[in-house]
Amino acid sequence: MKKNNKGFMLAETLIVTTFVAGVLIYMFIQFTNLNQNYDESYKYNTVEGIYALEDLSDFILDNSLVINNIDVLLPSEKYTDISKCDEEVVINSEYCKNLVEALNIEKAYVTTNKFNNTVKDNLKDEFGNFINKIKSEGSEKYRLIAKFKDGTFATIRFGE
Repeated sequence: MKKNNKGFMLAETLIVTTFVAGVLIYMFIQFTNLNQNYDESYKYNTVEGIYALEDLSDFILDNSLVINNIDVLLPSEKYTDISKCDEEVVINSEYCKNLVEALNIEKAYVTTNKFNNTVKDNLKDEFGNFINKIKSEGSEKYRLIAKFKDGTFATIRFGE
């Protein structure tokens, strides 16, 4: 007498297929997250960008009128564009322009470290994804946020 095992084979095939599909979906999700983090590490807060902002923050602390007047310059927005090197913003505007050009900076903003949603809303056209990742932490008083000509972004905290 021969038994009919077709029902068992069908159930076994469905179980194995479901298990393999679940594993593949899990691996796809993990790979997607890993790939996204990998891409961000080459776009946000690169080593070159952080060092460039350190140089710019040193210049700002030494030659800037922004630090003393940030609350007066733009009281509602609490940020100012330092990359334009306007004479009412920096003392030595020619050196500032040369520094911004040498550092390959497209836009640079100085804001308070505890920046509010106004800053995020006004800068979201270029900096949207990057601004949303910035956490207001640390005891420093100011923050420098920049977009470089190569499409990367960086931010540092500075000041006492």
